[in-house]
Amino acid sequence: MRGAVLLVVLGACGFEVTGTSVPRDGQVVADTQVADAAVDTIPFDTPPGISAYRKAITIDHTKVAGADQADFPVWIDITSADLAAHAQANGKDIHFLAADGTTKLDHELASWTPATGRVTAWVRIPSLDHDTDTKIYVRYANPALAPAENPVNVFKANYVAVWHLDDAVNASTIVDATATHAGTPAFTAATTRVAGQLGTGFQFTGSNDKIAFSNPLAGNSEHTISVWVNQAAGVNHTACIVSMGTPTAGQARWLHGHYDNSSVAIGFYARDYTPNPAQVIDGAGWTRLDWVHEGGNNVTRIYKNGVQVANSPSTLNGTIDTQGTAGAIGFAPEPAYGDNTGYEGIIDELRIAKVKRTAGWIATEFANQSSPATFYAVGAEEPLP
Repeated sequence: MRGAVLLVVLGACGFEVTGTSVPRDGQVVADTQVADAAVDTIPFDTPPGISAYRKAITIDHTKVAGADQADFPVWIDITSADLAAHAQANGKDIHFLAADGTTKLDHELASWTPATGRVTAWVRIPSLDHDTDTKIYVRYANPALAPAENPVNVFKANYVAVWHLDDAVNASTIVDATATHAGTPAFTAATTRVAGQLGTGFQFTGSNDKIAFSNPLAGNSEHTISVWVNQAAGVNHTACIVSMGTPTAGQARWLHGHYDNSSVAIGFYARDYTPNPAQVIDGAGWTRLDWVHEGGNNVTRIYKNGVQVANSPSTLNGTIDTQGTAGAIGFAPEPAYGDNTGYEGIIDELRIAKVKRTAGWIATEFANQSSPATFYAVGAEEPLP
């Protein structure tokens, strides 16, 4: 199998295999099919005297903004001929270690292409250093040494929902890596699975297609909502990225990619904020948005591509008391939120955290996810006895 063109997509619900390579740059992704479980039992075949191989991954401390970051999920995207030559075809041997070369790090494998040696994964770094480079290792070639994936622990830093949106378009459930808020898709043929900023995402077409989930936010609690979007050009309607709660005064939370003045906007149902000057992302390509709400002081902030936008923050007037269990990705219930609210464009990697992230955390996430190749350097292969 080592020479086959094979993509293994791994996640909280097992792995899938398709005959294509990892999709990028807007290409449509074929739906995957579950592989035969026998592939899990492929033995390791390292040469005599070698138990495994490893490569150092050195994270550039100058990319870590503000201060040290604790329990930080780092996006790893590596393509290596060494991995292609020595890692197992099913990817079950690929895992990550701390700088001591022994401590196993919580990880979630996103995809593995054995023909090219490309692996993508989320790895939780307990302490990502702001002053000194942080070193970790990727180890491979011996499945007996590899720990099980642990997505829940990867996203332990106050996350209440993490949707990678790497699911098949015909999936009955949209996986939440925290295992608490799985989504239920209601798609038509108009919504497709396509290449995302990080793996794949879903391309919405402005219809009423959506992913429903149970709202994790209540009252005036803190939150950070983060997402990658690639919004269509020429949008002429309210395009909702995510909505939660009850559409009654002060009882909802929503993030729109297109609102008044064609701008990104956030709101709590009439406790709303549209930046001035307008932050237009129509046709702008991949854009990272972060909405930070500070809670009781009613201060709310919008970040675009890791930087707080002009005239942010805003202090909202009135009572904010989020209620209700309804939640939706790509849609806001009509007519309560208005007419024609469906999102138009691609949504990828949507997260909700019950904490107000710092500017440093947000800038560091953007640096990592927008350009992983400059966030860290990958060393030479090292055989292990």
